[in-house]
Parts: sequence; C-alpha cells; structure tokens
Amino acid sequence: MDHRAILQNIRNFVVDLDGVVYLLHTPIRENIDFLRFARLRGFRIAFLSNNTFLPREGYAAKLNTMGVEAGVEEIFTSAFVTAGYLQREKPGGRVYAIGEEGLKEELRRAGLKLLPRFSSRGVDFVVVGLDRRFTFQKMKTGLDFLLKGAQLVGTNPDPTYPTDSGVIPGAGAIIASLERASGQRARIIGKPSPDILLFLLETLRFRREETAVIGDRIDTDVLLGKNCGVLTILVLTGVAKREEVLSSPVQPDIVVHTLQELREFL
Repeated sequence: MDHRAILQNIRNFVVDLDGVVYLLHTPIRENIDFLRFARLRGFRIAFLSNNTFLPREGYAAKLNTMGVEAGVEEIFTSAFVTAGYLQREKPGGRVYAIGEEGLKEELRRAGLKLLPRFSSRGVDFVVVGLDRRFTFQKMKTGLDFLLKGAQLVGTNPDPTYPTDSGVIPGAGAIIASLERASGQRARIIGKPSPDILLFLLETLRFRREETAVIGDRIDTDVLLGKNCGVLTILVLTGVAKREEVLSSPVQPDIVVHTLQELREFL
C-alpha cells in the first residue's frame, strides 16, 4: 500500500482524542509528536470526540497541557453537537441528562433546561452520555420520563471507553439499557453518525477530499469516515487491535501502530 499516494491530497486531519492523543490522563507521546509535526508542515487539525466528561474549553486546556496546540474552536464533542441539535429541535426544551458535568454544561449553554430526577414535570428529552456514577435510580428516572413521552437521545454508541488502566463501560452500554427497558430506539448524535462530522466540516470549511479521520475504533471512527466519504486512518494505540482489523467488514484506508509511521509520507 502506497501511503504517500493515498495521503497526497490530504490537508486536514480530524483526530479522535481517547486512544489517539491520550488514555484518560496518560499522553500517547508518539501520536502527539506526529500532530505537532503535522502542524509545522501546515496541516490543519481538528479534534472530534465522543467523550462528554468536559466542556470544550476543558479539552483545549487538557490538550495544551500535554503539548498539543488546540483552540476551543477546533474541538468538537458529541456533547457540544448534541446540545446544538436539541436546541434546534426544541429551543429551551426540558432535558433529563444522564452523564457527566461536561455534557450538562454544554446543554445549559445551549439554553436547554435541565430538570432534576425528582421533578414532577415531564421532559422533552432524556439525554444519555457516559456516566461513571450511573445508578439504578438514574435508569428508573430516565425510564419514567421516556414512558411519559420523552425522546431518548444518545451522545454516542461507544460500548466501552479506553483508560490507562483498561476499558470501562461506555455510553452505549447505558443507552442500550434504556432502549431495552423503554422499547424506544435512541437518536444517536455522535460518531459514527454522519451529522457530527458534517457539522465539523461545514464549520471549519474542510473539504472532504482533503480530509482524513484518525481514530482508534473501527465501529465509530472508521465507520464515520466511510459514512461521510473521507479517508480513514486507524491507529492501534487504543481500542482496536490488529486481529479486529483482519476480521472487520469495515476496512480503514491506512492502519498504523502509531502515527509516527505516517511522518515520512507527509
């Protein structure tokens, strides 16, 4: 495979965070060094994550602390895009959120009203992201709202989430429990839904034929790129392993152990 020929028209990289730039709090230095090199060569870089732990400026601060140049305007999370989607669907709508503070903060900033679990009022949406403090009570409250007519919205379908101490259950696992209990299929906003990448491309004016998606998951990052018709690069520093690539019906355009392997082809 001629990586140089494949990459010759690429001017923009859309980069996943977890499993590519870092594992929770641990930087992946080989990949970070490549991103710094690509910036120096004039490539434009944006970051696209299904993670909802922090608001966008939180991720910008985290990246800059790790030595990765990143402005808030270059960071797109499933929480940020989900909040925008809900505000367009129902401005000022009422939301019950299962997730961490990053998700809730983006929802508030979009002008949505977050209701507590003990509220007697109905909600328009039950929004679900990764929640490391997920409980049976939260599931029951979400189910109660769904059975009263709320729409189930998921930030992303990731079944697991990579950390520096191994994988943990992801947002997709929580969403699946509420889908099963309510009989309602969630509207997924994050990767691999094309909506999130198309919004990024339009906002930053990235042309599809000049853009490559870099990620560590076949079922979200690579599938997202395929869904949107952009080049895909799978890096084996996170979730995906070589054996999965060999057996997957969805094939990335390029597979590397670390992003440093691409350096000679830019």
